[in-house]
Amino acid sequence: MAEFRISGIWKDDEGVITHYSVHKITEEGNVLYIEKGEKINKAKAVALLLQSDNTVKTALWNYGKAKWSTGSDIHVVKGNPSFLRTNHDGTERDNLGHLIDYGYVF
Repeated sequence: MAEFRISGIWKDDEGVITHYSVHKITEEGNVLYIEKGEKINKAKAVALLLQSDNTVKTALWNYGKAKWSTGSDIHVVKGNPSFLRTNHDGTERDNLGHLIDYGYVF
């Protein structure tokens, strides 16, 4: 079983998410570490999440505390093509479309 976080996204010219920044979570003792993000395309992100033992959640940067916090669970919506979606919790701050848009950063 592996645990991952998605901290940000890339979008195409039409505003559709094309890539995700995926971070693996590792544990040493009782301390969790978030590894450097890897830019992966939508198909690879879907395949990662479809592996039955993997869990993926959003990662939110807390500017006040200067650290990451865990957001919503992410699941696959089957379609053509399949895509990722957060579990609806009534807030926007941890939805995939509201994460850091790395297309503006890089």
